[in-house]
Amino acid sequence: MGINKTELTWVRAVQDTGSSDALEQLVVKYQPMIQATINRFYLRMFDQDDWQQEARIVCYETCLLYETQRNCQFGAFYKLRFDHHVRNLVRHELAIKRQSNRQNISLEEMMIAETFPNGFAPAQHETHALPEFDLTEYLALLSNFEFESFQVVLNLRREQDVCHEYNCDQIQIKRAIARCHKKLRLYLG
Repeated sequence: MGINKTELTWVRAVQDTGSSDALEQLVVKYQPMIQATINRFYLRMFDQDDWQQEARIVCYETCLLYETQRNCQFGAFYKLRFDHHVRNLVRHELAIKRQSNRQNISLEEMMIAETFPNGFAPAQHETHALPEFDLTEYLALLSNFEFESFQVVLNLRREQDVCHEYNCDQIQIKRAIARCHKKLRLYLG
């Protein structure tokens, strides 16, 4: 199934003249897809206007990349690009969190320097260091369903929402979480 004539006219108008009206028509047409994608993710400090702005930016870029002479659906291409864009935003936010964690002074460093805030000195005990790993690289190993289930573990998504979205039950979510754990253990070696 190819692109419909009205949609093709809007895409060409954006490509040829950068038409804001045509772009807005496309964004309005794909609003249900945009809302479904937005509802699957959470970004701190992102409100509805921010999400809509991101949707417009990706729609504009998708129009410029779309080849109108090919017989493929614009909507599927836009959905794929918007989903990837939002995932990149989530990864970026997680990277910022990791960066702030790297700027913290570790307990081991404080023990070596013997400098503790407010005169606090921890009890002596064995420390077990966790191996370092790149969260983005680990997340790339997960399927979409496993990624969504992983967000349930992190309390970023509700289990019921994921079940509804993927038309599955809680047992399937728990199995996906177990696969995430297994992949994490394999990744950490």
